[in-house]
Amino acid sequence: MKSLFISFLIAAAFLERPLLADDNGGYPVYTGKPVELTMWAWTSNENYSIDLFEKAYPNIKIKWSNIGSGSTQYSKVLTATSAGKGLPDIIMSEYTYAPQLMEYGSFQPINKWISEATYLKYFPAVTLKWTAMNGEIYGTPQDSGACIMVYRKDVFDEYGLTVPETWDEFAVQAARLHDANPRITMSSFPQNWILGPIGLVWQAGGKMFDYVDGNWYIDFTNPTAVKVFNYWGDLIKKNYVNADMWWSADWYKELDDGGTATVICGGWFPEWLQLNSTASAGKWRVALMPQWDASNPQNGEMGGSGFYVSSQCEHPEAAAVFVLWLNSHKDSLLQLHDKSQLVILWSKVFTDEVAPGLQRNNPYFGGQNITPLGVESLAQVKTAFTALPVMDYIASSQETELKKFLDGRQDMNRFLLPIMQ
Repeated sequence: MKSLFISFLIAAAFLERPLLADDNGGYPVYTGKPVELTMWAWTSNENYSIDLFEKAYPNIKIKWSNIGSGSTQYSKVLTATSAGKGLPDIIMSEYTYAPQLMEYGSFQPINKWISEATYLKYFPAVTLKWTAMNGEIYGTPQDSGACIMVYRKDVFDEYGLTVPETWDEFAVQAARLHDANPRITMSSFPQNWILGPIGLVWQAGGKMFDYVDGNWYIDFTNPTAVKVFNYWGDLIKKNYVNADMWWSADWYKELDDGGTATVICGGWFPEWLQLNSTASAGKWRVALMPQWDASNPQNGEMGGSGFYVSSQCEHPEAAAVFVLWLNSHKDSLLQLHDKSQLVILWSKVFTDEVAPGLQRNNPYFGGQNITPLGVESLAQVKTAFTALPVMDYIASSQETELKKFLDGRQDMNRFLLPIMQ
């Protein structure tokens, strides 16, 4: 079965043909029979974009199911892949876990309908690290997880804090807050979310692993990673920062109650904060990430997801047309921004055409229009890498290894190293 799948990949590369453009903004003409495609995706209100797509392509219908995000969906995808049946035609996946599903055979390439040249008309080259492998394109990117900092303006105002532009300033403000009120921490470090520490290293211009020319490269203790982990370890030891279990009801209540002054997370986090910490509406603001070198701003990603064509899809042409249109067409991007609350999207059309005209003063963030800031944070993402195909194992191990640091049994700069031994 594996050899058959590999043969299919090779055949797809040689069968590539150019897209036929119609009057729908240069998007491809669908040449197949009428079909109904199934899709698993957890994004809210995806149906608005789907409705518009079905008007543009009346021979393609989309049946969308939300079966949950994260480990729930990935477990079902892996089980159905092994069984050889049960996958939908289109699968939503976080960029972090997409390479694992590529290697496992859950996706099929779409180069026959979307060449790399066509892909790059709509999306930045950096995103190919998450949607392609070995020259085979499996899907398209949707939202960005470019890192941002959300902060409690009321706490900053009460204690005379300034929004830090550098990590040195962040540490100074953290000390000032701790001296004034030790019951409030400047921020929290996630015990149970691997994308947090990975994103912090990325934002510093480093990486701990990558996939290049068919080989995996792993170095958890490179100088950049050591610098970042030592920095956060020092803040934790001084009680300026807490190590918290993120995403729990208790954690969101802590944010509501003002027990934490900032959260460092992906650009999609404002939606989650609004949904889960309703009592603190109006007290939050959004800022760019503090920098290690203010003269050379850089950023990383914490999350973000794409849409991929499954290996069991029997109508890959239709699926390829859909994932391209969904994540790059202006009409769809407006719906994803407004209805699905995806503040920043990876499409070039979004940054070049859609975002400049958006005026969405968000009352939850004190009337701040957070979209321009999100676009700026996205522009600061200058590097990329491919996640390891064992991210579920790494994620499950992080909590154990971080606890060793919190218990004083190992240094922070080595807390991820034992995972790969």
